[in-house]
Amino acid sequence: MSATESKKAAPEAFTEVFHDAMRNYEAALKSGIQLQEESVNLWKDLLTKLGSPDELQAKLESMTADTFPKARERMEEFLETFNRTSKQTIDLFGKTMAIYQATSVTDAQRRMQDLIESSLAALRVNVHSALNTNAKIIASWKELVDRFGPPVK
Repeated sequence: MSATESKKAAPEAFTEVFHDAMRNYEAALKSGIQLQEESVNLWKDLLTKLGSPDELQAKLESMTADTFPKARERMEEFLETFNRTSKQTIDLFGKTMAIYQATSVTDAQRRMQDLIESSLAALRVNVHSALNTNAKIIASWKELVDRFGPPVK
């Protein structure tokens, strides 16, 4: 390819890149507009299902009476889990460092085995904790949805 051909190819490549960018921008704009339309329709459907303002106020009052204590309980559970996992992490880090302080091969093997067993135990506890938390989140969302409308079949 000669210098003249490469000079001609550069504007063509730039034009192609520009057109690709414009097509992508147009697609993103259309998606944004569609998202806004769907959002408006969802809000419209929700507001029509809520009923009168008095019904809405009653539902909100009952929801806040139950929801705030549950939210506080969930926050306390989160803090307990966070503290527990922080202590586990510090403990596992200490056990990792202890391996380097072993005085013999058998001592290092014993410390390594203890680290592995502790890591697996912590993993098991954390997985169960995550599963329980997810189940509570799903139950809370289901309860919230049930309050604001008839159950979905």
